[in-house]
Amino acid sequence: MSEVCFTATCDAPLDVTFAYLDDYRNVPEYMHGMTSYRPVGELDHGLGAMYESTIKLGPSTQKSTIKNVCWEKNARVSYESVSGMRSTTSFVFRELPGQRSEVEVRIGFSLPGGIAGRALEKTLEPFIAAAAKNTAANISRVVSAHYARQVAAAGNADSPRP
Repeated sequence: MSEVCFTATCDAPLDVTFAYLDDYRNVPEYMHGMTSYRPVGELDHGLGAMYESTIKLGPSTQKSTIKNVCWEKNARVSYESVSGMRSTTSFVFRELPGQRSEVEVRIGFSLPGGIAGRALEKTLEPFIAAAAKNTAANISRVVSAHYARQVAAAGNADSPRP
């Protein structure tokens, strides 16, 4: 199994960062190459929730069904695939000084298909590395922008009306 690890720093408090990344509707906004991500079943987040995903990595499009196997509010979320491309994904959240937070992301993956799958996996490694770098930048950008909108909206709500 190949693995990539990266860290994203967000100009947002820990609880805002966690809530944004925990919302399945936001996954295509930050996960580079993700073209579809939707819940399967009754749960849409938390331990036991399952999702169907489609991700484009370079010349390959991979579909998977993943399950949430760890959910600790404001601390950690982990997923494992139950069908399709074998993968594990974990997010570890940390509070930083000054209303900031950090997310460490680990993504492990292996493709089905024996020798052909391993060959494709090696071919995809540079695309995975680029996707990880883009995903880190996306997380920082979209979470920070989301929080800035929340702060602006709260400030506008406190302003007197003309």
